[in-house]
Amino acid sequence: MAGNSVGGSDRRASRVDAAKRRSKKRKKAKRARRRRLERTQRAAAAGVEAWRRRLGITAGETEFRPRDLETLLQPLDRPPGLGVVSRDEQTSPPRRQQEVFKAGLMRSFNRLLIWITGAFRFACFVLWDWLRRRNTRERRAVHLRRTFEAMGTTFIKLGQQLSMRLDLLPYAYTRELEKMLDRVPPFPTDQAFAAIEQAAGKPMGEVFSAFDPDPIGSASVACVYQGVLIDGRRVAVKVRRPGIGRRLAADMRALGWLLKLSEVILLPPGFTVNFIYELRAMLMEELDFVREARFSDDFRRALRKAKQLRYASAPRVHFDISNHEVMVTEFVTGVWLTDILTAIETNDRRALAELERRNIDLQILARRFLLISRFGNFEHIFFHADLHPANILIKSGNKIVLIDFGSCGSFTKKELLIWRRLFDAQSLDDVGGMVQAAIAVLEPLPPMDKDEFAQRLEAVFWNDLYAIKSKHSEWWERISAKIWISFLKLAREFNIPMRLNTLRMIRAIMLADTIAARLDHDLDPYREYRFYEKGAGKRAKKRLRKRLRRLARPGKFTRLEQGFESALKAIYQFQKTLDSLASIRFLPLIGKAATGALAAVGFLVKTSVLLVAATVAVHFGARILFGEYPQPNLIETARHEVIPNHTFQVVVLILMLIDARKIVYRLRDRDG
Repeated sequence: MAGNSVGGSDRRASRVDAAKRRSKKRKKAKRARRRRLERTQRAAAAGVEAWRRRLGITAGETEFRPRDLETLLQPLDRPPGLGVVSRDEQTSPPRRQQEVFKAGLMRSFNRLLIWITGAFRFACFVLWDWLRRRNTRERRAVHLRRTFEAMGTTFIKLGQQLSMRLDLLPYAYTRELEKMLDRVPPFPTDQAFAAIEQAAGKPMGEVFSAFDPDPIGSASVACVYQGVLIDGRRVAVKVRRPGIGRRLAADMRALGWLLKLSEVILLPPGFTVNFIYELRAMLMEELDFVREARFSDDFRRALRKAKQLRYASAPRVHFDISNHEVMVTEFVTGVWLTDILTAIETNDRRALAELERRNIDLQILARRFLLISRFGNFEHIFFHADLHPANILIKSGNKIVLIDFGSCGSFTKKELLIWRRLFDAQSLDDVGGMVQAAIAVLEPLPPMDKDEFAQRLEAVFWNDLYAIKSKHSEWWERISAKIWISFLKLAREFNIPMRLNTLRMIRAIMLADTIAARLDHDLDPYREYRFYEKGAGKRAKKRLRKRLRRLARPGKFTRLEQGFESALKAIYQFQKTLDSLASIRFLPLIGKAATGALAAVGFLVKTSVLLVAATVAVHFGARILFGEYPQPNLIETARHEVIPNHTFQVVVLILMLIDARKIVYRLRDRDG
């Protein structure tokens, strides 16, 4: 007991000591706060007194009265500026002026006369063939090509663009128009010099150390020269033809007049509106060298980033001395793909030996070309829509250089997904999936028999699959050109309109598959697409990892937060929709609908019974009372005697109101 008493007193003493220590600390902290407050007050008072003395305010004054106005008003230092910018001058960033080509009435009328002359020339050729009994579609296509070539610059470019319109022209015409010789006499060199100096902003002598005035290419839109820059780099200079824009605009206006006249006589109204718009867009975009230069540079950088495709490239563009009518690029040397294909198909042994000396393997070249085409079609933001052999250079070691990005197309993510689905189904021999994807490509569809179109399209795809699988098919039967030609022919038969980029995509696929098959007759396009998908998957994996790493950076957490909030909103909206659906009681609604249906059926039955009874009564009652029938039979009696009778109509109206009243009351009922 004594021990417990001593221990308890010690604990109480220790608690008392601790309480005293805490009290001392609180008092010490309170005194420190009081001292800090006093120092702050003294400093504030000293500052106020200093300002009062500076401004001339004597002790005891409460108003602000400066001692001397001259002392108050004095210049103060200002922060330094650049000292070179005038606020009166325009300092907003410059904007690119969009070129608009317009054609006057007289110029358009003159071009219309040229169109009429060409049409008369073509008609004379066709008539002559008809008289000689040689009038075939192929010969008419040849006459059309020769007519366009004879009519000059703009018609050559027009014919080349029409070669893409497989949805409007038969294949024989489009194939023949692809052969158009785009070789036009060059324009005066001094005009080219003036355009180059305007683009560079300095004289020719300050840009080039050497320049060849004889163009290495003279086409319908531009002439191409070669030169050497001051720093020694060899370049190709593409200069647009003077006045080509206004001439094309006049031709499009004249063609529009002719097509409107044809709508009055032959074609349905509005049939050619989209055609004129798309054709004009296709022609005018090739005149914009700024657009082409950006496409070329962007595609070159994209191929460089894709390590698996570094065997392909595009010429480097010198943007500092280029503009909308002059484009300067690096000068690329190699063998044109047209020469390679000619050597293969003519079995030129000397040329084939030269290709072997340059380490150019035709099988490797074919597969690489297909991979580049698929990369542009499905992975890049745009695709090269004019991959014909004259736009492809081959360097030693199977390296490929693409030029002339004047015609390119692009798709949305949704559209690209449909195209991928089509090729996936094709590579897996899934004809049903091919049909579904092909129809999705064409949507929105016009009023048509969709089932018939799907059945006929399925037959086209099956025929193509049979040719691919057969070991005895010719190489030209195993390319996609045949299937796409049949597809477009079928779309033309069902009057399905084609979008411009869809046509460009189809043409790009046809050109790539045909060129690859011409290089290697044993090529299987389905197997090559599966090989492309492996590389595309690796590149997609790399892009996904890079995006995830970017999201992990601190600055990207705002996007994650926004995405999280958007997801929460979507979940809330979904839950709200479910709750609103759950609040709807379907069984009472079904009961009310059944009541309405029964009331309607009851009204029809009662009206029918009333009509039959009234008809019999009138028909036979007249026979009894007047000795003759009012009409030859009961049906005629109902039509001419009963239904037009106002009494009968009033009775029917009363029955209808009674049943309608029942339905209204049933709808107002609150079902528990």
